[in-house]
Amino acid sequence: MQQLSIFDCPLTEKHQFQIHDRVKLQLVGESTNFEIYNYRKYYYDHLIGKIGTVNEVRGNTIMVQISEEIIPCEACELEWIA
Repeated sequence: MQQLSIFDCPLTEKHQFQIHDRVKLQLVGESTNFEIYNYRKYYYDHLIGKIGTVNEVRGNTIMVQISEEIIPCEACELEWIA
């Protein structure tokens, strides 16, 4: 048995993110994903709405660098910036 994190749940992705993509961190709706909503709201509130860069893609987890911080995200939290 393996313990999963909130980032291991497979969701339908709108965009296949790649390294060096520019993305904007969005706060997902509380009704969409309660765990991610609360995690971002209380720990990373200062980064919501900021633009960052994809550093690594690990399965369902996308590592994003925003303002000198690297945080794990799900695709549903990110908006691709052209």
